[in-house]
This record gives sequence, structure tokens and C-alpha cells, in this order.
Amino acid sequence: RRCTTHENRTMADIKKLGTGPHELKIEVNCCNIKKLDLKFYGIEKATCKVVLKYKDHVYESAELPGLDPTWEEEFIFCVDDPENDKISAVFYIKDQLLGDEQHYALNKLIQGKATFKGLVVPGGKADFMFTAVNFGDDAPPDEDDAFMDFL
Repeated sequence: RRCTTHENRTMADIKKLGTGPHELKIEVNCCNIKKLDLKFYGIEKATCKVVLKYKDHVYESAELPGLDPTWEEEFIFCVDDPENDKISAVFYIKDQLLGDEQHYALNKLIQGKATFKGLVVPGGKADFMFTAVNFGDDAPPDEDDAFMDFL
């Protein structure tokens, strides 16, 4: 199953968390944990949510039913220092933490380019897209086709 995103929203419509000058847009797309053994965790009907944090700012997704929900939620963390700050993410199934907290560095993001990030959990993973709105490296130059001259 493929994740899709909504491009029709304006940046003004998106919830912003934090006070820093650098805007990081995060799209919480979907997850698939179909390989999870629900009986092992004592869960009859699964509901899933993800929680992302930047310092003391917290974004909590909707809690959706099933083992492969699609959120398609967007929000912005306003970060202070993208060179050193990190975003953390955790995954919950029925209010039980599933897997470990994972941390994502921001210093390698390319401005304006959506970058895939995965939160690996037992039985699968959750998918995010991180976009550095007004910080990050400039887009790398297009690949040079000169190597084709040798073929």
C-alpha cells in the first residue's frame, strides 16, 4: 500500500509548534505493522499513533484503527538550531510504547526537498517526510551526464 500526501494545503493552514526561526515541515504519512504478533502484546484490536517531539514541543497524531493506518497529517516544528537539534519519534499501539524512541538529525536536509524518514518498530515501520522549509543545504546540482561519454 502506497502512502500519499495532500499538496493542496497552504503553509498558513499547517499547525506550527515551537518558537525557532527555522521551519521543518513534517508529514506523518502511514504505517504498516502487519507482521506484529498482537497476542504477544495482549492486544485484540489495534489502534496506532505516533508522537514526535522537538525539545518540549510535542505533536501527537490521531489514533487510528488497524495495523496499516494512513494519517496524512502535516505540521511544522519551528526549530532553533538545525545544525545540532534533533527530532524524536515514538510509536504507540493501544497506549503501549512499541519499539524504541528514534532521533532524526536535521543538519543534512536539503532546503525545499522532502526527505523520507522511517520509524522502525517491531512488525514494521511508520513513514514520515521531513522538509526543511527555510533552512538546509541548497539543492545539489543536477547529475552531470558526462559519464555517458565513456559508454
